Amino acid sequence: MKRSMYVLLSLFAILALAACAPQGTPTPSIAELQAIAMANAQTQIALTAASIPTITPLPPTLEPTPIPVLPTELPVQLTETPVQPAALAPAVVTTEDVSLTSEDPCGGPLSEMDGPYSQVTFNNVTDGDLSLYLYIYTNEYGCGIGNVSIAPLESVTTSVPQGCYDFYGWITGPKDSTPAGYGCLTFDQTVKVKNNTLVFVDQ
Repeated sequence: MKRSMYVLLSLFAILALAACAPQGTPTPSIAELQAIAMANAQTQIALTAASIPTITPLPPTLEPTPIPVLPTELPVQLTETPVQPAALAPAVVTTEDVSLTSEDPCGGPLSEMDGPYSQVTFNNVTDGDLSLYLYIYTNEYGCGIGNVSIAPLESVTTSVPQGCYDFYGWITGPKDSTPAGYGCLTFDQTVKVKNNTLVFVDQ
């Protein structure tokens, strides 16, 4: 009987000691481990996002305001436009009466020049009245100016000092024009006057 009591007390003592012994660390389940890892990851993402600096938009660039510019008045240059002559009488030669100004040394008529002369036939091949001016270049006999007026499709022969000339004319008619040219009249010859130019037939 004593022996049975001793065994029973021994069992109680062992159970008591086992109950008082420290408990071991419980092992977490897989679900708990996943939840912890997810929470740690979310925390790390939030911290990283907070560390990124915020992009502040730049203020808009102000465009310059156009400054009104007052128009500046430009000086008006008046140029004299040569007046076209009225309808001319046929075959009128006025090489002696044309002059520019008294101050122009070459403004005198061609007839006042000395030296040899040539007989020149001016042929107006246009359908308008022609007024042709002749300006001779200065040579050993001087210089001067002359004028020949010719009706449409007519011609006139006149005596002019030998030398080189500038020609400028007006043609008034169905088609107005301004023939011009350059040539030397150093012998008897024929000059055709067209709408815009002169043709020296014998040169």
